Amino acid sequence: MQKIEEEIKGKKFFGGDTIGYLDLALGWISYWLPIWEEVGSMQIIDPLKCSAITAWMTNFLSHPVIKDNLPPRDEMLAYFHSRKETLSEAFHGWFKV
Repeated sequence: MQKIEEEIKGKKFFGGDTIGYLDLALGWISYWLPIWEEVGSMQIIDPLKCSAITAWMTNFLSHPVIKDNLPPRDEMLAYFHSRKETLSEAFHGWFKV
């Protein structure tokens, strides 16, 4: 994460003022990671340590082309909560002591 933080520091997007290929390649992080953090009750990216990444995530998700084409957040949360529950039930029997 430190390498990404250094690369994006001082820029709105990896390409500068416009979204480029690297922004698109890493863009899933900005949408899915906060959902995974919420479902897993954990923090993966510390906004204080990764302020440039956090700003990039906000900029990326705020861009009209991106924002207007994302799946609804509530549906994504429901899906990943369901997957977590299914996997939890499946693995529960494996680890009984």
